[in-house]
Amino acid sequence: SNAEEILSAYDVILDCTDNAPTRYLLSDTSVRLHIPLVSGAAQRLEGQLCVYNMQLKDSNDRGPCYRCIFPNPPAPEMAGSCEETGILGAVTGVIGSLQAVECIKIIAGLHGACPPVYSWKLYHAQTKMDNFVFIRENAYTYRW
Repeated sequence: SNAEEILSAYDVILDCTDNAPTRYLLSDTSVRLHIPLVSGAAQRLEGQLCVYNMQLKDSNDRGPCYRCIFPNPPAPEMAGSCEETGILGAVTGVIGSLQAVECIKIIAGLHGACPPVYSWKLYHAQTKMDNFVFIRENAYTYRW
């Protein structure tokens, strides 16, 4: 694949894809290139956002990657597409806007100043609730 060649020119990778194989490809490439990955996803009335592979503050180590949290891709029959499961378009707008904010914070050097640095944000349009799943900084298990 030419993912490394294409993505090596960038300081941040944004994952706005809707399929598991591409998510894993972007995460694995992010790890190999030592570039943070801002990942967003949406389905039905829910969305999620997380920054993976971010350099830890005052360290050369990096935080967890997508594969650290989800070691194996789902079986194809278990991973529904937006076409199959449906999606409220405004949810993608909310998640996309949040991805833009995280990307700007990384580029401006503000990401570590705004805790929680390693959290997985879950957005629910129907209940209007945001939940966070906190990820330990040392939770990474997948490195080359």
